[in-house]
Amino acid sequence: MKAVVFAMVMAVSFNVFASGDESDKQALQSLLKQTQSLSAEFEQQVKDEQGEVLQTLSGTLKLKRPANLYWHTKEPDESVMVANGEKVWYYNPFVEQVTIYAQQDMVDDSPLLLVLNSNGNQWQNYNVSFRDNRYFVEHQTNGSKLELRFTDEKLTEITMVQAQGERTELMLNNVALNETISDEQFVFDVPADVDVDDQS
Repeated sequence: MKAVVFAMVMAVSFNVFASGDESDKQALQSLLKQTQSLSAEFEQQVKDEQGEVLQTLSGTLKLKRPANLYWHTKEPDESVMVANGEKVWYYNPFVEQVTIYAQQDMVDDSPLLLVLNSNGNQWQNYNVSFRDNRYFVEHQTNGSKLELRFTDEKLTEITMVQAQGERTELMLNNVALNETISDEQFVFDVPADVDVDDQS
């Protein structure tokens, strides 16, 4: 579950990121603002702090401003995550359970949600720097880190690093920007006969 949450949305240990300056943060926010929606297929690898691969996943994701997310990993590790701006639903078919979270509470643990909210107050908790054609985003207190790479202004790589050093690398393929995505994509209907853990 933790790997999937960080993958919404994050090996070699990262160097400590420089604080950067407000111009880097503003440049990243401006770039993110240009993305009103994004659809892509992804390949994900979760690595430990030594770089050993712990998990490999693939699936699809959709993002839509102001705060909508759809994330579906394929079998054998199938899971679905849907966010609509207020709540986040995480469904694991294998254990037949849906967990519901308040989306506001998930931003610090799921930096990908920060990508959706380019002007939110949560940005005050992050330092941003730009180098090697990548944006580095570091939480000021909990140690989580986010690395974003754009190709022709399309978001194509996302790397998330937990404070303990676990690293999630997300490669996006077949990226479609600013195409119409129905709001119904971000409505989650809880399947019958599953356990519901509502933490919202």
